[in-house]
Amino acid sequence: MDILTPKGQETLVEEARAVRLWYSRYPTFQYCETPKDTPAAVDAVLIKNGMIKGVVETKCRRHMSLEKLEHEYRWEWLVTTEKIEKGRYVAEALQVPFIGFLYLVDDDVLLYHTLWKPDYGWVPDIKTKETRTQYSVNGGSALRENSFIDMSNAKSIKGNNNGQQPTSI
Repeated sequence: MDILTPKGQETLVEEARAVRLWYSRYPTFQYCETPKDTPAAVDAVLIKNGMIKGVVETKCRRHMSLEKLEHEYRWEWLVTTEKIEKGRYVAEALQVPFIGFLYLVDDDVLLYHTLWKPDYGWVPDIKTKETRTQYSVNGGSALRENSFIDMSNAKSIKGNNNGQQPTSI
């Protein structure tokens, strides 16, 4: 599995940083990870007071700044359609929101956005199209259906680029 490679291990460190940023704003939530050595439908569930409050898809992007996301990608976050459909399915089954975490490593900022809610449906605009993208963290390429999620209304938590106390932006 990709997670067992050196690049895969880097993503675990990056995800842990994203979670620390989340906890800095929401210390009463638990971010309970799914197993990293299997292809789980979601990356985590959010628990508060012993109750599931949401399911999470977390992506960490190196070499992606807020400026680049805004100007080059028009605030669109690329995630495989399969991943967001699985997340929606789990959220619907549990009747909780499906939340997207996009951690921009170089800017040390976590963007988070409710992607789907029970009794509402999809929250942001999402476009889908078949595109060629990197196959995995270890490289390669794949032609697959991808979703482009509008993150222009995402909330954010900014760290200070050295893993210390985060601040809001």
